[in-house]
Amino acid sequence: MRKLLWSAALTMCVATQACSTETAVLSIDPPQGTYSGGEDILIKGRNFPAGRGGVSVMFGRRAATNVIIDSSSAIHVTSPAGDRNTKADVVVMFDDGRSYQLKDAFQYLDATDNTKVMKHFGNKK
Repeated sequence: MRKLLWSAALTMCVATQACSTETAVLSIDPPQGTYSGGEDILIKGRNFPAGRGGVSVMFGRRAATNVIIDSSSAIHVTSPAGDRNTKADVVVMFDDGRSYQLKDAFQYLDATDNTKVMKHFGNKK
């Protein structure tokens, strides 16, 4: 009986999370880039207002460019320039006034240190 109740509770929790209508910003990919900016970044989440409104994205105090809501779970942006070897909060602001912050979500790497940059981008060279 205890197993049955636990299984039912777990199923209800998973179903509630999957059916949530609450907007959420969950992560960014990749979480780092060079301090000169210009990288394509994917912001992952749920219930983004695709086709229904605007959005702006800030990396610290700097605005991302080419901001596009691709779907209800993806926003593509181009990273702005930043300060070497620092982390920046990423803030997603929708035109209806809602905003979501990912604390220290993006790290600006020093592009002059190729071994460090390539390691973070998965290149073994």
